Amino acid sequence: MRLSVVLARCTAAVRRSAGRLARTLVRTARVVSAAVKNAVRGAVRITQSRSRLVAPLLAAACSRADVPPSAQAAPVATPSKRAVAVPVEESAPAERAARSLGTFHMTLYHVADEEEVAKTPPRRKKKGSRADDVMVKVHNDATAEATMAAGIPDLVPIYDRQCKVLTNVSRPFAAQLALQGTGRLRDGRVLNVAGKCSCPRRPCFHVLPAHRKWGMSGNGKPLEPFRTVAVDPERIKLGSLLYIPALDGVRMPGRAPVGGFVHDGCVVANDTGGGIQGSQLDLFVARRAYVHGLARRGGSHGWLKKLEVFDGSTRCTRQGGKVSRSAAGSI
Repeated sequence: MRLSVVLARCTAAVRRSAGRLARTLVRTARVVSAAVKNAVRGAVRITQSRSRLVAPLLAAACSRADVPPSAQAAPVATPSKRAVAVPVEESAPAERAARSLGTFHMTLYHVADEEEVAKTPPRRKKKGSRADDVMVKVHNDATAEATMAAGIPDLVPIYDRQCKVLTNVSRPFAAQLALQGTGRLRDGRVLNVAGKCSCPRRPCFHVLPAHRKWGMSGNGKPLEPFRTVAVDPERIKLGSLLYIPALDGVRMPGRAPVGGFVHDGCVVANDTGGGIQGSQLDLFVARRAYVHGLARRGGSHGWLKKLEVFDGSTRCTRQGGKVSRSAAGSI
C-alpha cells in the first residue's frame, strides 16, 4: 500500500509540472509572436516611407533614361521640392531664431502741417513739457515783443544752416516743427531739420525736394510711413531691421498707398531724435490724424507702453527701399 501511494503522488506531481511547463511555453510563444508582428509592421512602415521619398527620384531617372541621346544634353528639371520637403516639425522657422531686444515704449511722430496747426485751438501746456522746452528754444523774445507792439501776429523765424531766415511761422507751428523734425508750410514746401547747425540755441532746417514729401531720416533715408522708427543709436544700430509683434496684424489708419494695409510687424531703425533715449522707439505715422487712428478704446495709446521688440534680420527684408516681411519669415 505504501508503494502504490508513493507512485500515485509522484504521478500527480509530474502531471502538475508538465501543466505548468505547457502554460509557460504557450505564453512565451505569444510574446515572441507579438514581437515578430511589431517588427514586421515597423519594417513595412520604414520601407513605405523610404519608397515615397525615393520614388520621385527613380521616376526622374527612368524618364531621363528614356530620352533619346540627342536630347539628353538639354537641361533636365530637378525633382519637385515637395517630394523631399523636410517635415515642419523638423525645420527651424525664422520666428524661433529671432533674438529679443527687450521691452520698449513706443511713441508716434508725424509731419507737422502749418495749415492744420493754424486750425487747431491752442491747448494749455504744462511747464517743463517737451513742447514747452522746444518753444523756448525756437522763440526769439526780441522779435516777439517787436511784432506784438506793432500789432503783427506773433511769428517766429525759421533758420537755414547758415542761420538765414527761411520763413516766419506761428509759435505753435514752430514748436511742432522742432518737435516732429519735419513740417509742411502753407506754400507746399517741406522743411526738414538739418543735421549740422551753427545757429546758437536754435534748430535749423533745409527745404526738401518736392518728391520727399514725408521728410528725411537721421541717416539720410526717406521716412516711410508706418515703417520708419527713430531709435537711440547707443541701443539699436541705425539701419537695423526690427520686428514688433504688437504691430503684426494691425490695420494701419488712412488709405493706400500710405495707410489702409495690415501691418506685418517689420520696421527699420533709420531715424534718431533728441528725446529718443534707451528703451524708446518713435514710429513715423505721416499724419497727425493717424496718431489718433492708432488709439485703442477710449482714445488710449497705452498699448504702446510695453512692446517686446525682436531682431528682424531673420524675418524682415528691405527691397528697393521698402520694408516688408520676408518669405522665410512668413512660415
